Amino acid sequence: MKRFFFLAVLACLIAPSLGAQVLDKPAATVRLTKTESVTVSQLQKMVGPLEAQTKRPLTREERKLALDSLVSTILIVQAAERDKVVVSEAELKASIGDYEQSMGNAANLGRAMSDAELQQYLKNNGVAWNDFQKQMKERLTLISYSKAKRKSLIDAIKPVTDDDAQNYYDSNKSKFFMDDMVTVRHIFIDTRQLTAKEDRDKASRRADDIVRELKAGASFGDLVMKYSEDTTSKYKGGEFGNFFRSDAQSRQLFGSSFFDAVFKLKKGETSGVLPSNLGFHIVQVANKLEAKLLTLSDKVPPQNQAVVRDAIKATLAQQRQADALQAALNDIVLDLKKQAEVKIFEDNLNW
Repeated sequence: MKRFFFLAVLACLIAPSLGAQVLDKPAATVRLTKTESVTVSQLQKMVGPLEAQTKRPLTREERKLALDSLVSTILIVQAAERDKVVVSEAELKASIGDYEQSMGNAANLGRAMSDAELQQYLKNNGVAWNDFQKQMKERLTLISYSKAKRKSLIDAIKPVTDDDAQNYYDSNKSKFFMDDMVTVRHIFIDTRQLTAKEDRDKASRRADDIVRELKAGASFGDLVMKYSEDTTSKYKGGEFGNFFRSDAQSRQLFGSSFFDAVFKLKKGETSGVLPSNLGFHIVQVANKLEAKLLTLSDKVPPQNQAVVRDAIKATLAQQRQADALQAALNDIVLDLKKQAEVKIFEDNLNW
């Protein structure tokens, strides 16, 4: 559980700022080279997504683990500044560029997401551009400091072999069974709050106009960014997941007529306006697969960019890197806590 909290801080790019807030109760104060506070509201901002992920309130002990992760981050950032382990502006810019490229790939734009598009995405998620840059720099600092101070742990990572991949596959075969599946992108007009016929008719005409733009040659991905009201899929090229033929819950949610219409589409085909229980959709089928047990030599759906064996090896390699980095961070934090003054305000952890 402790590893889960600390990696959540390390990996999360959309996170609360660690700077002190005026008139907010402290959850902890930390001093290695200077005194900094973690406030209760900052801790709550971290706990909120974790509770959404675990689908339950965190216990007091789990809140303390989350707080410890924030304290550890402050300690490492201060230590890096003290020991002259610096993340340059060029490194930060390159990392943000990599992030924009990955976001562009996820949105099927065929290019990197621009600064303006990324800023809008962050704004929609309640994150200021300056806070995002700060969090990116802190993340890079944690990685750079760990590599600088515990290089032997990072260098000791063993490469993943074909036998490792085979063993994982043999132990997890059920994970590689694929039902009949379609991967869909959509441009979505939400009608759930539209009770008047006039408003629903207006929404229908908007959807028809979008189809006309598509037929005139407009890019599906560009129209998703321009018109779709599904904020979750909007920044992923409209991709809102996979439909499986046996998924009764999705059939009930969207309606049988919509569900059946989606499965009738061919791979690469774009629909006209499809009404569902939620609104109007223009759907594009990104991939379509018949049910089968994937072998190690099959390509991984829906992107089909790697075979199962290579995907397993990449996943195991990432896990080993994460484990090595976690071990390095744990070791570093233990040393830093001996050098630092850390005070936890126990009474302020109840809310």
